[in-house]
Amino acid sequence: MGKALIILNPWAGRGLAGERRHDLDLALERAGVDYDMVMTHTRGGAIEMARQAIERGYSSVVAVGGDGTLNEAVNGIKSAEAAGGRRVPLGIIPLGTGCDFIKALDGFVPNDIYGSVQRIVRGQTRTVDLGLVRVDNEQERWFINALGTGFDAQAAAEALKITRVKGFAVYLLAIIRAMANYKAHPMTVEFDGRRVQRRLLFASIANGRYQAGGFLLTPDAHIDDGYFDACLVDNLRIDEIIRHIPKVLEGTHTKLRQVTMARVRHVAISSSAPIPVATDGEVLSVRARSVTAELIPAAIDILA
Repeated sequence: MGKALIILNPWAGRGLAGERRHDLDLALERAGVDYDMVMTHTRGGAIEMARQAIERGYSSVVAVGGDGTLNEAVNGIKSAEAAGGRRVPLGIIPLGTGCDFIKALDGFVPNDIYGSVQRIVRGQTRTVDLGLVRVDNEQERWFINALGTGFDAQAAAEALKITRVKGFAVYLLAIIRAMANYKAHPMTVEFDGRRVQRRLLFASIANGRYQAGGFLLTPDAHIDDGYFDACLVDNLRIDEIIRHIPKVLEGTHTKLRQVTMARVRHVAISSSAPIPVATDGEVLSVRARSVTAELIPAAIDILA
């Protein structure tokens, strides 16, 4: 199995991951896992830790936290590969607030340390797709679950400000705040020969099925089919947003006339006004005007 580097974000899940450090060590030791553990202390810290893990010869990288921690580990692994490093698998121990990506993996349960450790021990991998995004003229960044522009990215930004609430309630409160703070702008979305040009509430480009802690935004998405699933939503009144929230939780919103669904490999989004952009729950920009994303098939191996 080789030696694993465990990257723990102690602030994931509003501090839940850090509180369960002892349980994590106990589960790893009882399972006979050969590992070192490091903790992140700054935003982006897991990127450098994952990159260094490959340079130092670890056989796998394990992200302990939520989708944001997972995103950073992915970027560190891909950065090392781009520099000539070995391709190593990524393990996941989901102790975050949302943990949306794992809902596309059979048998994964949020906060299940024991089950996640057993997957690391078995060493079986599943190869999945990744997205590569560029915002304005910034450096490209990888994402594993979803890219959001507009209202959903605004909700992600609001969620990061909420510290006294845990679990799914974080996202409900974030949506309420986003409804008060976000104004929809005309957007142009181009994908695979099509163009949508109108005032959109948001445009979400997803690899996984769930976002924002349990919203089934792209119910037909698969993480290994070589396509993004796009969900474009026309501007809605606040009462319409509230009325349609249960549909998004169930994945039945796709039938609404204000919703456009598509399967795409490449997408370009532009807006004359600045819009927020987020990937895997992490805010990349709050004033973007141009976003491009490309689906990279079979880009990473997950210990699943």
